Amino acid sequence: MRGYVRFFCLGVMFLATSFSLAEVQAEGTLAVSSQSSVETVGDKLLANSEKLEKRNEKQEAIQQRLKLKDPMKSFGDNGFCINCHEDETPAIFDEWVKSPHARAGVGCVDCHASPQGNPDSVKHAERFYISTIVTPFDCAKCHKDQIRDYTSSGHAHGLEFLKNMKEDDPRYPVVAQFKDDGFAQCGGCHGVTVGVDAEKRPDSASWPNNGAGRINPDRSHGTCSSCHLGHRFSLQAARQPGTCLRCHDGENYPEGDIYQHSPHSVLFETLAKGEVPDRPGLFLKGKDMVAPTCAYCHMNGAGKGLVNSHDQAWRLPHDLTSPNAPLLGRSENLRNNMKSVCHQCHGESFTERFFSDADNQLKEYQKKSVEPQLAVFLKKLSTLTGEKRKQTLKEYSKFLAEAKRYRMNLYMGRHGRVQR
Repeated sequence: MRGYVRFFCLGVMFLATSFSLAEVQAEGTLAVSSQSSVETVGDKLLANSEKLEKRNEKQEAIQQRLKLKDPMKSFGDNGFCINCHEDETPAIFDEWVKSPHARAGVGCVDCHASPQGNPDSVKHAERFYISTIVTPFDCAKCHKDQIRDYTSSGHAHGLEFLKNMKEDDPRYPVVAQFKDDGFAQCGGCHGVTVGVDAEKRPDSASWPNNGAGRINPDRSHGTCSSCHLGHRFSLQAARQPGTCLRCHDGENYPEGDIYQHSPHSVLFETLAKGEVPDRPGLFLKGKDMVAPTCAYCHMNGAGKGLVNSHDQAWRLPHDLTSPNAPLLGRSENLRNNMKSVCHQCHGESFTERFFSDADNQLKEYQKKSVEPQLAVFLKKLSTLTGEKRKQTLKEYSKFLAEAKRYRMNLYMGRHGRVQR
């Protein structure tokens, strides 16, 4: 009996072993056939895991660079933008990371988000609606005072001024030459009217453009990026004379050349070594700036009774760009505004004598030189046609440029000089 039971058990064990081997062989066959697909899935999972880990490392690095206490302050909805643009447009992303906007928790969505009904609102990345163009209306959400000043300035209305110039303006014969193409040749500084295509994107005929008087699809005027460049929005860049000289330079805009050859510019290049502070603040005192720059004299709030202003004409009593050099009709004393700036570095008696001399020379120059020649040129242009008119226009344009240079020289430190 024992032998029988033992034999039976050995038989069962043999059968179980046989079935197990068959199963193993079958599983082995399935494993071989599906091995490539398993490895493919595994590779994808590993790649996604590595990509996610890399993204998390980048976001942690960004937080370290931004030095924000609240991680969600810079991400939130902006996280979708960051995940793509840190790879797609790395230079733009890097500019933003280094900007005061990033440090304050202001990101892509805060500036580019746009209601669907806006004229240039497009669905981006199949996720949300944005506008490519950031306008003063967008900036005004945070910078109300600055936009109020800027939108009332000559900069913001540079293109509109050309379009609406009346025929009795002495400059009209020269400006009218560029009217047929909508002043496109003037667009680099004066701006253009930005149009949108069938897909509500800025059309290639008018975009990109950063002219200071640009007319945007939302009908706002101007662009802050004309001076606050790129995505860095650097105060230091906006305060550099070179930023202003991008437009205020050349035969018809002599103020840039006048500044570069003035004592103020020499001081800036030597004492300040061509650098201006990057620190934030509504104004900088004379001791902070070291030497005068365009922004310091025309915009900075240092000085008795002054505030920071983005209207650069707020301290200029005469419109020296006009051949008639008219006084600007404002209730406040614009000359005293400028004197307050001068008093940061110059004594009161020096400042009074300087402006008194300049005013007297301006009055004499306008009466003896500008007014007679204006009358002669305008009379000729009213009757001439064809090539004779074109030639006279060239001479007239040169006369206007030289007269403008002379007037500006009077108030920028080189009395009586027209050309070197």
